[in-house]
Amino acid sequence: MTASPALPARPDAAAPILAVRDLKAHFRTNHFGVKRYVKAVDGISFDVRRGEIYGLAGESSSGKTTLIKTIAGAIKPPLEVVGGTVDFAFLPGYGGLHRAPPAEVARIRWRHLSYIMQGSMNVLNPVRRLRATFADFARSHIDASDRQFEQAVVDHLARVKLDASVLTAYPHELSGGMRQRATIALATICRPDFIIADEPTTALDVVVQKDVLGMIRGIQREIGSSVLFVTHDMGVHAHLTDRLGIMYAGRLVEEAATAEIFRRPLHPYTRHLISSLPRIGDDIQRKGLEGSPPSLADPPPGCRFHPRCPLAMAACSERVPDMVETEPDHRVACFAVNGDQAP
Repeated sequence: MTASPALPARPDAAAPILAVRDLKAHFRTNHFGVKRYVKAVDGISFDVRRGEIYGLAGESSSGKTTLIKTIAGAIKPPLEVVGGTVDFAFLPGYGGLHRAPPAEVARIRWRHLSYIMQGSMNVLNPVRRLRATFADFARSHIDASDRQFEQAVVDHLARVKLDASVLTAYPHELSGGMRQRATIALATICRPDFIIADEPTTALDVVVQKDVLGMIRGIQREIGSSVLFVTHDMGVHAHLTDRLGIMYAGRLVEEAATAEIFRRPLHPYTRHLISSLPRIGDDIQRKGLEGSPPSLADPPPGCRFHPRCPLAMAACSERVPDMVETEPDHRVACFAVNGDQAP
């Protein structure tokens, strides 16, 4: 293999690569005279450290996808950011990609920040061969001759176990697993500082899924990127992520090292997610969580989990619990765990 073409120097690694502070992203809609105000992301704060895979978990409609779209700057009406900041180490001073000038956004995307979307066909152009797609995304970010760029793409495809012949193929000519590998190669060809992965293995069978997860971890370690990995599958988080944030109804309710969350979940919702996982040799019938997630257009007051919580108390319906570091590097938002925080 030939040496990779030169890339610009990375920024200083002292601070967290991503710092999200009190982020609020809401949907405002007005259809047929009916106005709705959906608080999809409502006051979330967390850091992603350099070189780690940070996971986001939670059931459908918890706000995971809205959160990562806001972080990635993929904001289109009716979604709008109404408060908070998103600070990347490689993009200081703007408070979010959505506030940066278009030229800065173009410089950042794919070189410093890349996105593995849910479903490979959301990324790959169906009427462009893969060779043209790689050129569209990465050519302007890599300082090399055309021949060197082509060889760099071929070498990078080999890392995800794809032959150079796929460059002449259209997306529909590849299997689902091959397309997903191609999107991983596309997202990492520029050796980005930060990768967002939104349910990248959802449509794959378990054998291909395991292979793809191994590739994501292997490439992440090789290029030293940080990854924000989003999936509702707790088994995938146990296999892949270093730290894990649990979302419920637009808010973060618990955060800790992944191994610690599986060993000792503190929030009642997290406990339910862990206890619902099947175990080999365990034939105990598991009971589902009663009720359903609240409408984010009309969420309950206080803790949004309290209507379904077996530990709910009076304070839970009156005030929003703060995220408190109950133990070192383990934060949880729950009055039953942290006590009533009223002054």
